[in-house]
Amino acid sequence: MSIRIKAAGIAAAVIATVGIATAASASSDSGSPKPPPKPVKAAAAQAGTPVYGASVSVQGNRDHGIAYAECPAGTAPTGGGGVTSGYDIFFTDSYASGNAWYIRGTNTGSGAQSLTAFALCQ
Repeated sequence: MSIRIKAAGIAAAVIATVGIATAASASSDSGSPKPPPKPVKAAAAQAGTPVYGASVSVQGNRDHGIAYAECPAGTAPTGGGGVTSGYDIFFTDSYASGNAWYIRGTNTGSGAQSLTAFALCQ
């Protein structure tokens, strides 16, 4: 029984020593504080001038429509999107091609609604 008590005491002493050494190594740094991160200046993003295309009528009952907005000569689309006349049209695609921005939509309602594309041109 006394051997077990001594073994338990030695094990506790070893665990305590390892724990203290680990805590000391974790808290000891190189002694100097780390410098704060340097701020990075990014170029300001320019959205471009919005250009709207013609509205396209999309019949109901899952009919599909495509609308586009063409950028003026010498500019190109940097982004774009679209607007609808109701909440039943869902965009299925929105993408640039050449100097225009295209959107496709599906009308899930029962009546005709409109779809209009816009492009951000630069």
